[in-house]
Amino acid sequence: MQKEIVSFSETDDNDFDNELLDALEMERSAIQEGLLGFMTALPTTPEFITYEAVYFPKNHFIRQENMATEEYLSYFFPFDELDFVKRGVESRWNVSDTSMIALTMAMGSQPQAVTMSFQREYAESYEWLLKEFTDWAFTFVSAFLYYQDMDKLDDMQKDLYRQGMAAFGGIAPTYHIELLEKPTIVWDFHSLLLAIQMMFSFMLTDENSSLKVCKHCGKVFLASRPNTIFCSGQCKNQYNVYKSRAKGRKEDLTDEQ
Repeated sequence: MQKEIVSFSETDDNDFDNELLDALEMERSAIQEGLLGFMTALPTTPEFITYEAVYFPKNHFIRQENMATEEYLSYFFPFDELDFVKRGVESRWNVSDTSMIALTMAMGSQPQAVTMSFQREYAESYEWLLKEFTDWAFTFVSAFLYYQDMDKLDDMQKDLYRQGMAAFGGIAPTYHIELLEKPTIVWDFHSLLLAIQMMFSFMLTDENSSLKVCKHCGKVFLASRPNTIFCSGQCKNQYNVYKSRAKGRKEDLTDEQ
C-alpha cells in the first residue's frame, strides 16, 4: 500500500492562522501568473506521486513513456529543489515555510502533485508555454481555413489539415456527479491546461462560437453576431473593394480575348 507523507516543521500558531486565511488567495494568484499546470496535466494521472514512476501518454513535450518521479519533478523545480524523497510507491515531502504549510493544508483533498504545483519554487518552461499557445492558435486557424477554403483544397491538402487537427488533444479530465438542484456533472480539472483545452475544444466545435477569423485581414476577433465574418467595417469595405477590382480586371481580360 502506497504512503504519502507530508512533514511540517514547527511554526508559530498565529503565523499559521494568518497564512491559512490567505491560502486560497495564493492558489488563485498562481493561476493569474500564467502557469498552466503542466506537471499534473502531462502524466496519465495527477496522482502520479503514488506510483513507482511517472507514466505519459503521447505528448509534445516529453518523449519517454515513463520516468522516475524525482527526475520528472526536476522539470518543474529547476531552481530550488524540493525536500522530497521517493522510495517505490512511498514518498515523503518536507515543508517548512509557513505559507506553504497553510496552502498544503487548504488543499488537503487535492492530489499531492497539485499542491506541489502551487509552491513558490514551482516553474514551467517558457518554451513549453510558447509551444502550447502556438498550438492552440494553429489549431483554431486551421479549423477555420479548412472550411473556408474547402472548395479550393485538393484531397492531399484536406488530408494534411485533418492530420494537423488530429494531433490536437489531451488527457480527458475526470468527473463526478453531485446532487445539487438536480443531478449535475462536475468536472475535476487538476490543471488550468486541461480546463483550457476542454473549453477550447467545445468552442472549436460550436458552430455558434463568437470567436472568428476575419475573412479579410485574418485576425482573430470576437463576433457580436454568429454570421459576422469581418472584424470591422473597414475590413468589410476593403474586402468588397478588392473583390470588385478583381472582378473588373477579370472582365477586362475576357473582353480583350
